[in-house]
Amino acid sequence: MNYNKISLIILFILFPVLISCNEGINDPVPDGNYKYVAYDSLGAIISKGWLKIEAKDSSTIFGNWEINKVGNPQNIGPQIGKGELEGSFNDSILVVELNPNYVDNNVGLVGSLEKNKYTGKWYYSSFIGLTNWGRFEAVKD
Repeated sequence: MNYNKISLIILFILFPVLISCNEGINDPVPDGNYKYVAYDSLGAIISKGWLKIEAKDSSTIFGNWEINKVGNPQNIGPQIGKGELEGSFNDSILVVELNPNYVDNNVGLVGSLEKNKYTGKWYYSSFIGLTNWGRFEAVKD
């Protein structure tokens, strides 16, 4: 077998891996939304996207989100794709549920909202309890 055929076979095998590593990295963030980046518990980026957060009243928020995974993170729950969000303020802490209609498969964000920045911890809770967590930051465009 010649080297061109071997190179082509290797490229064919690695192509899906190379594409998934860059999935969603350069997606545009709609105006006025928060550019979102989540990290695993060791500090590696696991997802990028955007959050749209709107106030319903002085203590309740709603909105939607679109997040893409970066690389091949494991056990990060249903925080990839698109969805609606709901949340509330409590003692200057903003708690957001990325999938508020789920009973035992939840991804939440807990952090502080200051000016144009929302930062804190994300968590994935499955039927066995806390399954994974990390930190996140969301900066308003």
